[in-house]
Amino acid sequence: MKKEISLNRYFMIFLAHSVFSLVCTGILWAGILYAASLLNIIIPANTVERSVSAWRATLDGHSAIRPEDIPSGADYAFFNKDGMILQSTLDKDGLKTAGRLASSTEKDYIRRAGTDIFLRIDTDTQCLVVSYRLIARFASPVLQRIFPNAELSFLILLLFLLIADIIFISLKYARRLNRELQKLANAARRVGEQTLDFNVQRTGLLEFNRILDSLEHLKTDLQSSLTEQWAMEQQKKQQLTALAHDIKTPLTIVRGNAELLLETGLTEEQHEYAAFILEHSGQIQRYVTGMMEISKPVNISGDVCELRKLLDIMAENIESLGKRKHLSCRLLTRNLPDSLSVPREEFQRILDNLTDNAVQYSPEGGTVFLYAELSEEHLLFRIRDEGKGFSGEALSLAATEFYRSDQSRGSREHFGLGLSIVKQIATALGGTLTLENAPEGGALVTVCFPLDMSS
Repeated sequence: MKKEISLNRYFMIFLAHSVFSLVCTGILWAGILYAASLLNIIIPANTVERSVSAWRATLDGHSAIRPEDIPSGADYAFFNKDGMILQSTLDKDGLKTAGRLASSTEKDYIRRAGTDIFLRIDTDTQCLVVSYRLIARFASPVLQRIFPNAELSFLILLLFLLIADIIFISLKYARRLNRELQKLANAARRVGEQTLDFNVQRTGLLEFNRILDSLEHLKTDLQSSLTEQWAMEQQKKQQLTALAHDIKTPLTIVRGNAELLLETGLTEEQHEYAAFILEHSGQIQRYVTGMMEISKPVNISGDVCELRKLLDIMAENIESLGKRKHLSCRLLTRNLPDSLSVPREEFQRILDNLTDNAVQYSPEGGTVFLYAELSEEHLLFRIRDEGKGFSGEALSLAATEFYRSDQSRGSREHFGLGLSIVKQIATALGGTLTLENAPEGGALVTVCFPLDMSS
């Protein structure tokens, strides 16, 4: 079992590791600096000063000094007794300082300007001002030209090493923390998706494991609840199916007798009563049929289906069912073969329910538009009417069982089952049902299936 630590301890370990790593980085930097000095890669700050001091001690004040006599690393400026410049290697600012020192009547033979040292040396015929810097520098002329200040270069190197070390340590611990968080996120995501057949992975952090324990209990309780709910749903469907079958037989008898009564010699009032019984028993029969449709299992086995023929029949049914409203139907297809291996019965159920729904909400003299398309991956059906379209509530609820929106409550033919049956079949076949309002007006229903409906 993986050892658990608390978050407090985790961050204390991170802090200790960071401090230790920074100390090691400082020691590494000091080692690099020492090795560079030992190997003469850099020249210490007082090297030129010692050379100038030793050289100056050899001068007697009478002999003329030549430029080549001056120690390496030092700049110079030669003046005559009248203070005129004779020869110099100093820059403009350095030359001004050297000129002031050469013409000074004071006994001060040395001046400082930051890290620059100016030293005056007098002979019988000359006044020489030697300048050098009290800073470390690189021995290589190339490095000296690229990095004029060796001390600043090494300080920048130290800063870079410290920043790189902090980033490395932080990323290392952040990745470890992220791995533990990912286990927590995965468990929460799968519980949220109700994909409950998984084992909760433990982490190395005590607080995370407490949350995972809670998720484990939640998963178990949810799994038990969903199993119970599924069983209740199945029982409800069985009861609805049994009830529908029990109602169907006496209802058929009632309808049959009502039809027989209408064929006998009845008074006008008796004829009206018999017609009323027949009409409303027909509504009950359609409702019972809808309940049986919901409970009916979906067959996903493919069969060679004459798809064009089904669509032609669907278009004819729309015009036939909508004869009272004087409806017409326009059928458009694209890349659609004459036959296709699809579940024939299930497609027929989908088309029948879409047809019935479109006819119900089409206005007088309206047109129902049918569109079918076959692509490389999907089979697509669209049906649009010219009615009022879906309300905001209906767009999210119209495909649920027994839902009836405000605009359809007055319809005695509508029981809130058609789109829920379409959604049930489409989902079982791996497809989707989309409800929207068309830009041209009216409701637009789209059913999309993958070509491989058995997956």
